[in-house]
Amino acid sequence: MELENRHQQHTRERVLMRIPHFIGGSYRAGSKIADDSITMNFYPEMMESPGAKAPIVMYPTPGFTTFYTATEAPCRGLWSEDGRTLAAMGGLLYEIFADGTAISRGSISNDNEPVTFATNGDGGGEVFVTSGDVGYIFTLASNLLTTELADVTFGGFLSSRFLALDAATSTLKISDQLDGTTWDPTQVVQRTIGSDAWTSMLVNNREIWLFGSRTSEVWYDAGTSPFPFAPVPGAYIQQGIKAPFSAARLANSVVWLGQNESGAAVVYRANGYAAERISDHAMEFAIQAYGTSEDAKAWVYEQNGHAFYVLTFPTAGKTWVFDATTNLWHNRGYWDVATSTYKAYRAMWHCFAQGKHLVGDLLRGVIYEMKDDVYTDVGGVAIRRFRRGPHLAQEQLLVVHHFFQLDMDVGVGLNSGQGSDPQVMLRWSDDGGNTWSNEHWRSAGKRGQYRTRVLWNRLGSSRDRIYEVAMSDPVPWKLVDAFIRMTVGTS
Repeated sequence: MELENRHQQHTRERVLMRIPHFIGGSYRAGSKIADDSITMNFYPEMMESPGAKAPIVMYPTPGFTTFYTATEAPCRGLWSEDGRTLAAMGGLLYEIFADGTAISRGSISNDNEPVTFATNGDGGGEVFVTSGDVGYIFTLASNLLTTELADVTFGGFLSSRFLALDAATSTLKISDQLDGTTWDPTQVVQRTIGSDAWTSMLVNNREIWLFGSRTSEVWYDAGTSPFPFAPVPGAYIQQGIKAPFSAARLANSVVWLGQNESGAAVVYRANGYAAERISDHAMEFAIQAYGTSEDAKAWVYEQNGHAFYVLTFPTAGKTWVFDATTNLWHNRGYWDVATSTYKAYRAMWHCFAQGKHLVGDLLRGVIYEMKDDVYTDVGGVAIRRFRRGPHLAQEQLLVVHHFFQLDMDVGVGLNSGQGSDPQVMLRWSDDGGNTWSNEHWRSAGKRGQYRTRVLWNRLGSSRDRIYEVAMSDPVPWKLVDAFIRMTVGTS
């Protein structure tokens, strides 16, 4: 027993350990001394192999190459189906071709808000485009764009009919079957189940989700006459929508930034007809501090087995991303070199066209191809990635930090230029993230230097420390783990 106690005492004094949860998602608590973890421009992935070296790793978010540049800005929406791709750029509707060229298909009303697209498929050969409270039909066979409907905020398609929501009057209009050029003025319904007006609409799984500011409901094709759609019995949701353009289809469900009569700034995912909270307290605390969140906009994409919900707050300049595969949040951002700050992620809207992930630019009239093997941001600038880990504290005892080692892919440098000797920066805070040490840089190994160890020695002492690593060279950064050797004092 005495030997065991001595061994335990020795272990307590000098420790080599994996830093718990250094690899993970973002969680910035209301109190920085509780947790201030940030994952920026990385996404976590759970290892599915029982023999994996670590349970979770972090991979770099995709980079961007310019695919098409328009004369109008910004990108307000993208759509693609059956080899045809459309893009709303400022006040023009473009058709985008596989070789990166485009042609204007006509002018659309521009209110600087997102554009919605819906198609009636092979049966109708039409695309319903809503922009600036106007509804247009683009006929695929003739490439003709015509104005068909006034007072429409969102468009959709279900059961051979186009759907048009007018948020100003809280009414739902429908077209004739497979004919977006004919809208019977008597085929209109107004919200009656709830007192709050419909402000947003999304079609998912052959159902129409109609969101109010405090409550929501779901409609379906009931086959009734003269109006064929009706509310799903019992599908009345006591959560509305805070940002009308935050609703999106994600992994066969619906996600939105919600609010109700009691409060706001919670992200929900539909679980059947129940609103399931997927944001966490830290994220909700951050959103409530933004001041403006009604302008939040969301888009989704799937890549490498992950389904991502990208939620951008343009006024606040912040972007949060939810991974439906891991149920973890991370952040993405555009690094502004001039101010040394992150701004909102520039990628906005998405379509998968000709095997390419195409995205628009939040600010400019540019469409990019989003690729895993590209490591630069829009405009070819560097993507600055960083991870701020959790607090390292031992019951407020003084701890001497002998070395910090980052376990990561090394030897991935480029043949020449920036990234030929990729560098990793480490800094730390001993006062809860209020002030930071100087930056300390280490090489992650030139090309082929696969035995490089990325570590820092003699890091001083602290009672409560946060480590942060950052990198911006255009190489495939992948973080696996982090280790610390430390001596724990007795006071």
